[in-house]
Amino acid sequence: MKKFRLVFLPTLFIPLLLSSCLTVHAKKIVDAPYIPEEAFSDAVPVKEANSYFYYSENDVPEIDGEFNEWKGLEGVHTNQMVYGGSFNPSNADGYFIVRTDGKNLYVFADVTDDDPNTNTLEPAAAWRGDGVEFFFGTDTSKHTYFKDSDVRVRIIPHSKSDIFDVGVGLNDTPVASDEIKVAAVYSEHGYKVEGKFPLSLLGGKDLRLKQKVRCDFQINDADNGKERTGLLHWNSPNDNTYSDPSSWGNGKVIPLNK
Repeated sequence: MKKFRLVFLPTLFIPLLLSSCLTVHAKKIVDAPYIPEEAFSDAVPVKEANSYFYYSENDVPEIDGEFNEWKGLEGVHTNQMVYGGSFNPSNADGYFIVRTDGKNLYVFADVTDDDPNTNTLEPAAAWRGDGVEFFFGTDTSKHTYFKDSDVRVRIIPHSKSDIFDVGVGLNDTPVASDEIKVAAVYSEHGYKVEGKFPLSLLGGKDLRLKQKVRCDFQINDADNGKERTGLLHWNSPNDNTYSDPSSWGNGKVIPLNK
C-alpha cells in the first residue's frame, strides 16, 4: 500500500502564487451619466414656459409649402428627450409655431433629422415612423383623461415629391377633409410642415384673444426607415401625452404683431 506525504507550502509562497494567476486592470472612473462630447453641437436646450398662439382674423398663412408667413415668430422647441438616448439636435430636433384666426389652427413644424424618411403607415401606427404630432385642448382644468375638447393630431408625410401627399390622424382615426390642408417639404437635413386645421374638428370651440389653452408637440424619429428610434416632446419628459392631458404645457392666444 502506497503512502502519501502531505507537503505544506510556505505561507509566504501562497500570495505569490495567487498574484501570478490574477491580473487586475484599474478602470478609469467616469461620472454617470457618461455622454461623449461629440454627441452634442453648440446648441443649448431651451424649455419655454408658454406656447403662443398668434391671433389674426385677416393675416393667415397660405398652405403652399413656402413657409414665408412663419418667419420672425417665436415658437417652442421639442428637446425633451423621452427616449432614444441623449438630446442631440443634429440627429432630431424640432421647432413649432401656432397661429389662429379664431376658427382654425395653423401649425408649422421645422424638423431637423439626419435621416429624414417618408411614412406610409396608417395613422394609428404612424408613430412608428417619421412625423410630427401636436396635442391641443381648450379645457385648462387639470384632468388625466381625454375630454371632448382634447385632441391629438398626427401629421404623416407620405412623399418627398408631392408636398401635399400628407396623411392626418385625429386621435388615431384617419381624417380626409377639404377643410384640412397640409404640406410637407423635405431637405437633406430634415423637413418642414405647415397645416390648417378647423377648430370645429379639434374640439369644436373658437379661440379668442388672451384665451389660455393646453398643448404639447412631438417628433417621431425613425432612423433607417425602420422602427421609431427617438421620441421628443416640447413639455412632457414622459411618453404619456397621448393619454394624459395633464402632462401638456400651457398655451396662450396673443395678437399677431409682425
